[in-house]
Amino acid sequence: MRRSTILAMIAVLLLSTFASGAARSAGYPLSVKDATGTEVTIKEEPRRIVSIVPSVTEMLYAVGLGDRLVGVTAWCTYPEEAKKVDKVGDVNINIEAVLAKRPDLVVADTSMSGNTISKIRELGVKVLAIKADNVSEMLEALKLLGKVGGREAEADALAASLSSRIRKVQDLAAKAKSRPSVFVEIWNEPLMTAGKGTYVDELVRLAGGRNIAEGVTGWPVFSQETVIKEDPYLIVLTNYNKAEVLSRKAWSDLSAVRSGRVVEANPDLLVRSGPRLVDGLEELARLLHPELFK
Repeated sequence: MRRSTILAMIAVLLLSTFASGAARSAGYPLSVKDATGTEVTIKEEPRRIVSIVPSVTEMLYAVGLGDRLVGVTAWCTYPEEAKKVDKVGDVNINIEAVLAKRPDLVVADTSMSGNTISKIRELGVKVLAIKADNVSEMLEALKLLGKVGGREAEADALAASLSSRIRKVQDLAAKAKSRPSVFVEIWNEPLMTAGKGTYVDELVRLAGGRNIAEGVTGWPVFSQETVIKEDPYLIVLTNYNKAEVLSRKAWSDLSAVRSGRVVEANPDLLVRSGPRLVDGLEELARLLHPELFK
């Protein structure tokens, strides 16, 4: 056998060994327990990912996995690139469309129907379900997605940066002399808000405010009489309906209305659990304590 041929074979073997070692060092295969308690084994770095939740889509882009997405929902509108990815449904997921994308990983979260997750799993597709019902869970979800997608360093760095921004807001808010009351209007007909246990309530508290709906849980229908009685310092709207709110005769004497403290907020910064929740936190803090956030 020629010397050149032998050298070529040795080179191939060395490259193969190196590649194998690199794969092992990347941590594949790896097993993680997802938010449903299911042990999910990822055999190799996912290359074809389908996200069936808008907040998950944002997280995947944020940790550098956006280029792996082959399917998202019609509600996945951020970042702009997500609008160009093929759609696999809207509120209702088209499981056939998911299968047609030949994903090696589908990412969901526990806010959606467990039946959808189960059906996809029953068809032999790997599903990772995350839980991000508060800010700390959102940060952990970012790190988990980075881990399973081979972007652990990027995800950890992002989580650390977001945590630092949160601490800065908390430190400044701690210097405030008061905790102004806040009403966050999620919807107007019927009047709905965010109560205890939601990330909206958590953001208000972290920003140094008091949610007037802290005595109820979840996303309840709320009475106008309670809003009038509480007379909140700040009213935040996530439905882009400021003109309609200002036209409510029953609310005309509210201090927030009279003093121009009725503001429209990008709903994605408050009600979509993802990295931009921290943007929403910073904006809330500036509205509540402008003297501290100059």
